[in-house]
Amino acid sequence: MTAPGALPAVELLRPAPWKMLALLAISAGLVWVAVGLADRSPMIAWTCGGFFALCGLVAAVSLVPGANHLRLDANGIELRALFRVTRWHWRDIVRFGPTRVGLHTVVGIDFADHVDAAGRVRRVNRGLTGFDGALPDTYGQRAAVLAARLDAWRQAYS
Repeated sequence: MTAPGALPAVELLRPAPWKMLALLAISAGLVWVAVGLADRSPMIAWTCGGFFALCGLVAAVSLVPGANHLRLDANGIELRALFRVTRWHWRDIVRFGPTRVGLHTVVGIDFADHVDAAGRVRRVNRGLTGFDGALPDTYGQRAAVLAARLDAWRQAYS
């Protein structure tokens, strides 16, 4: 168990921008392809172009400073994704661990029994990954390292 004194008062983790920059570049390229198809197939061009423009917009907003982070403090975790904030207290979390979602290894979260939000989704997630939920990013760290760091915070303050 880690002593609270060994941890900083606040730890702020930010995702690396490379994934969103790649999504933005790919989306821009596919919008360009859709514009080129507009003469031959306008319906497909508008549908695909609109979808990829929306993907590019989400990627661009994700790159705005302050749009995404994981903040750790004595009270719990604050997860900010696209300016939407979710907060969990340390007492609400039972464990963290690495898990696979598709081709990616992410940090899984198990919630305490008294947390009753999104019960069906949690059951589906548990069946697919072994955890109630997962963080959207590893914030530039390997999932196992981040899970161990989060668990140290949880043990120190729960």
